[in-house]
Amino acid sequence: MIQEEICSRDTMACCVDCPRRYFVVFLGFIGLLVSIGFRTCFALVMVHVTNHTSTERDDDSLFHNCTTSRDLQLNIEPSHVFLLHTAFYCGSLVTQIPGGILATRYSPKWVCGLSIVLSSVLFLVLPTAIQYNLPAVYVIRVLQGLVEGCSIPALNGIISAWAPKTERSRMITVAYAGAYISPAIALMTSGACSCYVSWNSIIYIYGGCGVAWSIVWMLCIHDNPKHHPRLGARERQLFCTDDVVINRPDQEEKIIPWRAILTSLPVYAIIVGAFCRNWIFSMLITQQPQYFKEVFHMTTADIGFLSAVPHVLMTVVVITGGFVVDNFIKRDIFSTTVARKLSETLGFGVEAACVMVIAFVDDKHKALVLLCVGVAFSGIAISGYQVNPLDLAPKYASVVTGLARLGMLGAVLSTVVAYFVRDIVTDPAEVPEAWKRLFIIAASIHFFGVLFYAVFASGNRQPWSGSPSTLSVSITQPVANDDKDYDETTRLLRRRLRLHRPQLVDADSYEYGSTTRFLNTI
Repeated sequence: MIQEEICSRDTMACCVDCPRRYFVVFLGFIGLLVSIGFRTCFALVMVHVTNHTSTERDDDSLFHNCTTSRDLQLNIEPSHVFLLHTAFYCGSLVTQIPGGILATRYSPKWVCGLSIVLSSVLFLVLPTAIQYNLPAVYVIRVLQGLVEGCSIPALNGIISAWAPKTERSRMITVAYAGAYISPAIALMTSGACSCYVSWNSIIYIYGGCGVAWSIVWMLCIHDNPKHHPRLGARERQLFCTDDVVINRPDQEEKIIPWRAILTSLPVYAIIVGAFCRNWIFSMLITQQPQYFKEVFHMTTADIGFLSAVPHVLMTVVVITGGFVVDNFIKRDIFSTTVARKLSETLGFGVEAACVMVIAFVDDKHKALVLLCVGVAFSGIAISGYQVNPLDLAPKYASVVTGLARLGMLGAVLSTVVAYFVRDIVTDPAEVPEAWKRLFIIAASIHFFGVLFYAVFASGNRQPWSGSPSTLSVSITQPVANDDKDYDETTRLLRRRLRLHRPQLVDADSYEYGSTTRFLNTI
């Protein structure tokens, strides 16, 4: 029995209680920090090398001499750079669902590790392509998107398998904080390296870090607690709370209820939320640097340093928000559904309002303050739609996550719309008006996402999420002296647990997560 495999104190158990789940979260944090950093580094590097640097000097510039002997200038239109970002997002969009299925059928550890290492190698090739063959850059960006699209669904599966119910929001939000602090670190380092080292140095740094992380990940991470040979005694006990674990028969684990998933409104609420979030996030990563360069004539180093501040604030809110929401749910202050909806509405609602106001601002300091407020508040929403797949269906969380990652279409459309809106502008005096239109469009879409999620989202476990008939019970003390009585009692208890009505089961009805085959990997 899985109960025996997890709870037995075998000789391979580590004598020192070391919380392995924290190491999983830490590596997940670093992995997202590096992989999301690829996008930010590339965006700022392309802003730096496009041959349309403003001749105006920003009197408030923090960094004045922003050139090196190893600089590069490309004679391409800034609007065409948006298409390079579109190429990446198109590739990523294609592999979101296949990535979740691969992680479900095979090992999420290997799917995630191989995804990042391949993307890192492609990233290391980019500087050569940028210098000598621009069409090759489009090909590399598409390939990067294709391989990297598998990483998030697989990572979600790993973290879910290691997340006890009472720690689910905080573990997800801490791990995903790597994605949100990533732009801040990448912006600062990219700006400094581009201005004072060389235009391509940051690409080699991040590419090398990605390869190193992938090796550590694939060597040190296990798909779930059951497979870890050195799980500490205290942590082992945490995963064996009340001697109840989740176990699935071989036939059930191979079945994915596609029809039920694809007709579930709470799933579509997550997808819409992800779509709107990706629209804004893409704007912040790939378009915001160009906005500050074209509208306020800031240097690359200034852009990198000042644009990083909102992302630092958001990361703090993402982490603290996860703990706060967990406590609200744990103390029954809010139901899971109310907590998720409130997080989404407050977080993304404030961000949408700030983005709308930025459209009418003509001062860079006011624009930066509004970005800081809006982006910081958006961190609260991560405890809403980002964690929601674990509430709806822990067993199929990576499949739902893969579907939610179709929200990447928002990033694709965001860059495409930016290209067309910006490309039609030929008069420099009309550039601020083009950016105003882009911010209004983004804010309006974000408001729609908030409303849709508030109406249709749910925090309850769905009827199609898997049968609790898979529960098994281990009784550590005999209930009677007679072995026959003991065996009969155990048999009746197990039979009773199998009699259930799935539609009555919600997310909080029993412990799950530590040994779920999220991606059917146990």
